[in-house]
Amino acid sequence: MKLSGSHSFVLKFEMYNEMAQNDIEQLRNANRVVPVSKEDEGRGWAKISNGVYGFTYTPANTDGGLFLKQPRQSFEMHKLTDGSLQIIGFTTAEFAEKLKSPGAQEIEVYPETRDSYTEMVQIPHERIVGSKVLNRDDFNKLKVNLKPIS
Repeated sequence: MKLSGSHSFVLKFEMYNEMAQNDIEQLRNANRVVPVSKEDEGRGWAKISNGVYGFTYTPANTDGGLFLKQPRQSFEMHKLTDGSLQIIGFTTAEFAEKLKSPGAQEIEVYPETRDSYTEMVQIPHERIVGSKVLNRDDFNKLKVNLKPIS
């Protein structure tokens, strides 16, 4: 069966999202995180328990909150057992390579796979030195400036 135009796009999008969901499940297991509790839901980063994940529209804020439900185009975040925060997003292969560099970087990520932004990455929150407000007109693209790894 040959599909054209929008049909092939829909299948490609669904395929990437299914692969991304599998990758996210593996990352959750590797990071040893469980869903944020109802008691911690919505509380600031510093106040929630370690070892949890949740969803937010404020991933680059200094003290945002995590929620159990995953609203459309929200970012998943992990608060690891050591208390560090990680933003989970999707970027291009080029940006994914940049993220591996210890130098200062500017990275663009989406909360979901989008066009060429299919590489899942984990951004250490502590590296963020600046960000632009989520671009709602561009499917909540997040641009962050990262400090060098010391």
